[in-house]
Amino acid sequence: MSRFLSKDFLSGVMFITFGLTAMYFGGHLALGTPVRMGPGYVPHKLACIMLFLGGIISLVPLFLTARRTEKEAIWLPVGVAAILFIPAVHYLAPQFASPPPWLAQLAGDWFQLIATAELVALFLVSVLISVLGTARAEPGVEVDLVEAPKWKPITMVTIGIVAFALLFESTGLIPALIALILISSLGGEEFKLLEVIGNIVVLTILCIIVFKVGLGMNIYVLRGVW
Repeated sequence: MSRFLSKDFLSGVMFITFGLTAMYFGGHLALGTPVRMGPGYVPHKLACIMLFLGGIISLVPLFLTARRTEKEAIWLPVGVAAILFIPAVHYLAPQFASPPPWLAQLAGDWFQLIATAELVALFLVSVLISVLGTARAEPGVEVDLVEAPKWKPITMVTIGIVAFALLFESTGLIPALIALILISSLGGEEFKLLEVIGNIVVLTILCIIVFKVGLGMNIYVLRGVW
């Protein structure tokens, strides 16, 4: 069975996808500095963290299931190339007369640079493994394969999130939370009304204390009332 279908590898790819998506949609926001943070500073750093973690999570299962010959032929040179990629971009990019903005930003951000080096290594390893025909696990090597998606919880949770977004602005926090928790609970194997009501009460109280009272956010708890 293909090593690219393991739970760990696909989990890492999911992290990478979320990180790249966040970086793309937040690319127009000003970053600022650690002292004077712009609106895009925290989203950018979180996206880099997701890329960094995703790279590690994806690389580890491929490495652990690799044969010794594969490690010598693929992993060693790719690892050396990834390590050299970091100082090369950091020190050589500023030498260009007018480097592209994305390259200048990449060269000046060590964390993003390390995450990018991981992604480059993951891409090279994946391509070389596929080319050399070692993507399939050897007999006797256990691969924790991903399971088929469970569409019921995925569908109900998605509907719950959409209902929350639609009700939050029009009716307030409490009706939106009730819809979110109630609809999402229908996606589970068991539906116990008393547990659902308890979750609604506890989460509603916590959200009011944290967001409305503690942070003082300008949101409606119940439109027209509070």
